[in-house]
Amino acid sequence: MTTTLRRTARSLATAITLLLSFTLVQGFGSGTAVAAPTAVRIVYYDASQAQEFKAAVDEGAEAWNKAVRNVQLKPATGGNATIRVYADNGWPRATTSGFGRGTVYMGRQAVNDGFYPPRIAAHELAHILGLPDNRNGRCDHLMSGHSSPVSCKSTTPHSTEAARAERNAGGRAAAVAPDSREAGFADCFVF
Repeated sequence: MTTTLRRTARSLATAITLLLSFTLVQGFGSGTAVAAPTAVRIVYYDASQAQEFKAAVDEGAEAWNKAVRNVQLKPATGGNATIRVYADNGWPRATTSGFGRGTVYMGRQAVNDGFYPPRIAAHELAHILGLPDNRNGRCDHLMSGHSSPVSCKSTTPHSTEAARAERNAGGRAAAVAPDSREAGFADCFVF
C-alpha cells in the first residue's frame, strides 16, 4: 500500500508541477503566452519645430513603434528630447550622433516633388536608429528613400529594417557606427 501511495503522490506532484508551469506560461489562464521580458529603449523626439510636418513625424514614429519591440519613439516632454526635428526648404536629411541621437530636417523640396511626408519622416527617423540608405527602389523598403517612386505611401519598415533597428537598440555603440558610405545621410532624397 505504501508503494502505491508513494507512486500516487509522485504522480500528483508531477501533475501539479506541470499544471503550474503551463498556467504560468499561459499567463494565468488568459490564453496568451508570457514573453520573456525585453528591455524597451525609449527615444524622445521633439517635433515642435517641424511646422506643417509635425503630424507626419508622429506618424513616422508610430510606424517604427509598431514594427519594433525593444525601442519606442515618443514625443518629448520638457527637455528630454534626443532627436530634434525641423522643417526647411531643402531636401530631407538627418545627422546622427549615436543611436537615438541626432537631427532630422523635413525638407519641403522632396514634398514639392511629390514624396509622402510620413514616409520621409519614418525614413529619416530610421537614420537616427542607425539604418543606412539602400536605394533599391522598392516601396516595401523604407530605406530605399528617393529611389522608390513618389507614388509610394508605405511607412512600414521592412522586416529586415526593423530587425536591424532592434539590433542597434541593444546598446552596443559599435552596432550603430555608420557604414563609410553613410557619412551623415545628407543626401537621402537628392538625385
